[in-house]
Amino acid sequence: MLVIPISAVIPTLDRRERLRRTVTSLLAQDFFPREIIIVDASNPPITAAELPEPPHGVSLHCLPAQTKGAAAQRNQGVAAVTQPWVLFADDDIDLEPGCIASLWRTIQSDSRLGACGVVITNQPYHPPGRIMRQLYTLLGCPAQGSLAGRCCGAALNFLPAADSTGDQSVDWMNLCCTLVRREALPQPPLLDFFQGYSLMEDTALTFHLGRCWRLSVPSTARVFHDVGPASYKDRPFARERMETLNRWFVMRHIMGQDHFIWDLRQLAWQCLSLTLLLRTSSGWRRFPAAFAGKVAGLTSVILHRHHWRGYIPVPAP
Repeated sequence: MLVIPISAVIPTLDRRERLRRTVTSLLAQDFFPREIIIVDASNPPITAAELPEPPHGVSLHCLPAQTKGAAAQRNQGVAAVTQPWVLFADDDIDLEPGCIASLWRTIQSDSRLGACGVVITNQPYHPPGRIMRQLYTLLGCPAQGSLAGRCCGAALNFLPAADSTGDQSVDWMNLCCTLVRREALPQPPLLDFFQGYSLMEDTALTFHLGRCWRLSVPSTARVFHDVGPASYKDRPFARERMETLNRWFVMRHIMGQDHFIWDLRQLAWQCLSLTLLLRTSSGWRRFPAAFAGKVAGLTSVILHRHHWRGYIPVPAP
């Protein structure tokens, strides 16, 4: 057992048993974070007594969320950390043995490495077929090479490959399990533009980090992401509105692609994603609400209703 100077920040909402399994998985590692901070929006609140008791040298804190929402809860957790490295984690992951050790050794190996992410074993990158690759190219993505780990075109973000060996350099990372240098984090880490479920907030933060720091995914750092039922998935109107608005925001304000041609590409992507819903019977049922949600999101984009405070770059040494 080795306790390392990491603060783990885990936002949660009404998933007691799933959170307990995540904390159990974290405490089953051979490298332990020095502190675990649970930012809890549950009703009734979760207490430390409901979670596994940490070993000697590891502290566990349950903080009531000041504002409900993934981005806001992560920001609250980061404000409370005391260690020089921050592990962002979701409340629904199972870490494979050696995951934290792999992240720690990788980030220690290079002072210009700002963050390390994981391979999600049940959500691997699948190379697109010929037609989809051509469509991605029309949407601004590279015509050649793997798209694994890329964030390109109309803010299209692809997960890293699960079958790689060694470390993968990536454009962005999923915050379900990502180790970040605290000194590299902007303030606030997540922009207050992102509210509620906060789709694309991890893309915004990590793509921004990648402007000044290297981002890497070691092939030996792996988690299972137990994506189960959630209230936002039962509200296709709200989800599709958020997806439209937030992806446009990332494309324009984080990636800096604000020319009219990029707006057309983003519009084309939103139409394509709607079309892809029609491949299944459940997609047909969701289509009317999803279509209305995308129209509502597009309306918000056109009217420029959303104001934001931009990131200030934190350069690597």
